[in-house]
Amino acid sequence: MDSTTDRDFTATSVAVTLNTQPCILYYFIIGTLVGGFTIIIGLFGNFISLVILGKDRKKSSTIQALCLLAVADSLLLLAYLSMAVMGIRGMTHGNNGALHVGVFSSVYMFELARIFNQVSTFLTMILMWQRYVAVCLPHKAKRLCTVRVVNIVSACSSAIACLFYLPSFFLYSIKTSSEGLFYPVSHPLVLNTYFQTIYSVILTYLMSYIIPVVSLLYMSVTILRSLKSHINAAASTSSQHARKDLTKSSIAIVIIFVLCQSFQPIRRVLMWVYDPFIPNVSCGGDLQYFAFIPHIALMINSSANFSVYILFARGFRGKVIAILTRRRNAVTPADFSSNPGVSTTNTGAMASTAN
Repeated sequence: MDSTTDRDFTATSVAVTLNTQPCILYYFIIGTLVGGFTIIIGLFGNFISLVILGKDRKKSSTIQALCLLAVADSLLLLAYLSMAVMGIRGMTHGNNGALHVGVFSSVYMFELARIFNQVSTFLTMILMWQRYVAVCLPHKAKRLCTVRVVNIVSACSSAIACLFYLPSFFLYSIKTSSEGLFYPVSHPLVLNTYFQTIYSVILTYLMSYIIPVVSLLYMSVTILRSLKSHINAAASTSSQHARKDLTKSSIAIVIIFVLCQSFQPIRRVLMWVYDPFIPNVSCGGDLQYFAFIPHIALMINSSANFSVYILFARGFRGKVIAILTRRRNAVTPADFSSNPGVSTTNTGAMASTAN
């Protein structure tokens, strides 16, 4: 739970005369209905993606990266289940019931979601890196675009994400007020200016936003330029269509990632402007209706990949239709393994299922 404040938030900060009905309704609509629907759709989409892609994950590094991304996104969605529970608790037990879940979520569950989001960020970079090597550095593809390399890099990235965000679980503790309400109490380290500046601002946003966005945009632009030159130099073939589908899907994933992750820096700016931040995003605060938006954006990011595959990958779309209509043999994936220009580096989810 990020903080720029120099004071603790207590449960007594919510005045007894405050009309909490709008807050409770907001928690239910945004947290339970919107958040819950996004979680269900995202988990369903990621499950279908794993069913379709899982059979070929050992054959292609790109497919393996997509499968790992689906797992990380699903874990993030599960971590945000507490946000849906918060809305239900608000409707059944009033604002105080929602406050209990909200404080617990802010101290622990949202920090867990940050870890999974960072893992998802790294996996998105790994996925794009695989496409970058396959398209722009084909002479290195045989060495770098392997399932083993993806697994090793993914494991190291996940360990880095866990270690980096591990201190966040010890920065706050939950206390109970005399009225029986939960409230977070910050560790003295939270109030340290150097810690806030170096860890919470510089390092956090370098790793979670600036470096990923810059590298993803660079690789995306380079891939598009390379594919454009290839298309101009050669006639379109089935393998070219497969590569185009895979690249369009990867670019769409990057665009959604950049848009959804951009709410986190906005949140940081608002934390500086509205200090102390926690009371301002609580019921009755100036930013009470903004509180859930960054989290909803992360949930959308973790739920959108399945829709991307459906829109841009014809082979994947055909397999989904076959599964949902129980006609598993209706789609026969094309085998590009015999094409030396494609190999395993181009047999991603979309390539391996393209018609």
